[in-house]
Amino acid sequence: MHETEANRATNTGRLLEASLPLCRRHIWHRKTPPAELLTLLADPAAQPFLVFPSETATPLERLTECHPSSSNRQPYEKPLHFIIVDATWQQAHKMLRQSPWLEDIPTVTLPEGLTTAYSLRRNQPSGSLCTCEVGIEILAALGEQENARAISAYFHQFMLMFEADRQHIALSQ
Repeated sequence: MHETEANRATNTGRLLEASLPLCRRHIWHRKTPPAELLTLLADPAAQPFLVFPSETATPLERLTECHPSSSNRQPYEKPLHFIIVDATWQQAHKMLRQSPWLEDIPTVTLPEGLTTAYSLRRNQPSGSLCTCEVGIEILAALGEQENARAISAYFHQFMLMFEADRQHIALSQ
């Protein structure tokens, strides 16, 4: 998570952290990599993936076809760890350029054509999702449909409440 995101009311990464017991937030600092994240990345018992579009990224659907939860159990026999860069797109590109500890982490990309329900920030590229929506897509791809639906409902309630507050509209119970 970019350090400026940590206290933003519009941050949706916190929704994932509050919903998923194994979800962890690591605050990014340009000169000091997060020690706990480095430990996770070095763990040979897990396979980390950076969720970010690139020419060499593995499509999420292909990756999850190989996961142990599916009938085809090759090549990912160990738990998958997904790293979602929680920042604006401009900040995310900067974070990746300035984070050599992420250079060798394989990337995974979401399917094309997804649309966002997130309307709280301007100047984001068309087709991009907020952090919570990325987490929902990953859960759904891994077959965690019930968790994906629950977090999606939580996210949509967050959006409804935030927009009502911003427009000074009282919501009925």
